[in-house]
Amino acid sequence: MIDECLHENKPLPEIKVLNSDLDNLHHTAAYKDIIHKILYNIVPTGFFDQRDFEGELPLLKSLVSAKTPGHLIFYVFGKYQKHSLKFFIEMLSNWLAPGRRLPVAMIFSSQFYIPSAGATMYTVCKMIINVDTPTDLDQIKANLPIIESEIRLGMESSYYAKRILEVKGLSTDAKTAVIQENIAYLIERKPQYFDFDTLTEMQHVLVMCRDEFKSQRKSRHLSRIIGIQYLFRKSLSNRAPGQSKRRLLLKVFRSEIQFRNQNKHVLGIIVGFNFLRDKEVFEKRHLMRAIQNQIPTALLIENSFLDSRRAPENLCTLYLEIEKSNDEKFTNQEITRLRQSLPADLMDSIEQIVHPVFMPRNEEEVMRNIFSLSLEVKYLRDLPQVIINFDEQTYSKLIFTIIVVRVSMPGKDSIKDLFEKSNSILDYVHERCKSLGVLRSKYIKEATVFRVKINKDEFIRRDHSIDLNKARQIIVFELLRIIGEFRDFNGGIISKENELLAQAKSLIEDEIKFNELVLENFFFSMMPTVVRTVLEPEVLKKFFVLFCETLDIILDPSLNYAIRVLSTSNYAYVVVKSELRLNRDEVLRDLSELRPKSSDIASTYVFVQEVNYNGFIFRCADLERQEQFFTIIKNSVSQMLTP
Repeated sequence: MIDECLHENKPLPEIKVLNSDLDNLHHTAAYKDIIHKILYNIVPTGFFDQRDFEGELPLLKSLVSAKTPGHLIFYVFGKYQKHSLKFFIEMLSNWLAPGRRLPVAMIFSSQFYIPSAGATMYTVCKMIINVDTPTDLDQIKANLPIIESEIRLGMESSYYAKRILEVKGLSTDAKTAVIQENIAYLIERKPQYFDFDTLTEMQHVLVMCRDEFKSQRKSRHLSRIIGIQYLFRKSLSNRAPGQSKRRLLLKVFRSEIQFRNQNKHVLGIIVGFNFLRDKEVFEKRHLMRAIQNQIPTALLIENSFLDSRRAPENLCTLYLEIEKSNDEKFTNQEITRLRQSLPADLMDSIEQIVHPVFMPRNEEEVMRNIFSLSLEVKYLRDLPQVIINFDEQTYSKLIFTIIVVRVSMPGKDSIKDLFEKSNSILDYVHERCKSLGVLRSKYIKEATVFRVKINKDEFIRRDHSIDLNKARQIIVFELLRIIGEFRDFNGGIISKENELLAQAKSLIEDEIKFNELVLENFFFSMMPTVVRTVLEPEVLKKFFVLFCETLDIILDPSLNYAIRVLSTSNYAYVVVKSELRLNRDEVLRDLSELRPKSSDIASTYVFVQEVNYNGFIFRCADLERQEQFFTIIKNSVSQMLTP
């Protein structure tokens, strides 16, 4: 073993051990002598004669055997830092020879005061580590300079100590201890934001996430998740009694995780919101769909999702991490887009569970439809007549009933045979085929009744409603491919509505950015329904643009509603934004004093981000009557909504 080298006599100051009771014990002198010996070995001559000797701390010294088996003796003297001994042991035993823990033969550590230097607490430590093999000795000699510099940093600041251990990789238990320290520090330093309930949040998160999740993320990262989720939960819980408005909180931040021994740049996303109804659902798939609506290349980091909805609380916090499919970093513009646009998409993505409706099909209606179609087929040249009706939905399918009446020419395949040969995306379920008579004494007029099933996933909108209109369009295109040209008997109005919506959408795209889902809801809520086929695209565009301008209005708390109006040569437009639901029927009754024609006045209603929007449009070239229209609506709204 290496002999401890004692230099020439150095004057050492009087010290006082930390425990005052120890001064009365008989071995106090021996205890102080050990501290003095360590100081003797580490401090240079005249060190304590300097007024600012504290500026030279910490002091480190190491002595390594020249051969094996042998020892490493390590001394440290510095200002006391909480958990400095733990840091000292972790660094020397685990990282001098990475990959294995070196055997520790002896540790001595003590805290003490130097009365002549003031009230500062100091610490000394001596550690002896066995060095058994030449390989260990070579590794220690190679790594010792780096370890010494890291220990010096860690002894100066507990923050640096934690960061150094994070970079090197803490064990899960050690990381949990650091997280507890971080949360305790937050509670102590920022009591206006964090209280002891933060420890409950910490416990919940640490229990919920896997060890793999914790090992891949630094303790600072995990502490951040816990702190933000606690603040979100606290804010959502502190809403006013009886408040029924949705609140959504979002935090987006850059971070890194350890993945296959490499640092991977990711984006952390924390979402918190309150549920308003029992049947609301929001899960990982909803969150990812909203994110990918903003950044299509975003991919979920495997096993990064944390869902924190606790009964009986009516609120939820979610966390996940994303990366880009091309492994590039997220740009500042993309992060800004998420922060600005994602909350609205998330609001739209909350799913409402609706019980399926069981309603046996009315066979009388089927027979009436067959009879109606039969009357349309009088000549050989007449196109097949088709009625397509939505029937029901299952967990994964949408089901439509289809009736086809056509002339069955000799040698022509049946509808069933055509589907079997078509490799269709539709599942065909045959019900019946019957003869309806004969044309020219030899050509049979037949009716085929069947059902088709189509996967419903691609028709789920961002608000998780089913787009039956789009599903029906796909079925029409598929029928055209399989049976050829036909007349869509009950699809004429639907076709005209889709045509008007497409034309208006094209005009709106040239003028403003907008949410297509909101446009569809705005359009298909217009009443009476006939306006959805006869309104000019330019008029619909102006109506919707006025609505979009109203979205940005901040409501006056004392009024709780706002009204925007627009007057043109042939139309008057009004949009009302309100926190409370407006009785649209009452407004329309008040407007009846204008004695309009049935389709001169139309209205629409949409619910966007927990706010009500009612729109009214009046076809009229008389500017005086337009002013009457505006006045009636303003008075009606004021009577209903003014507190």
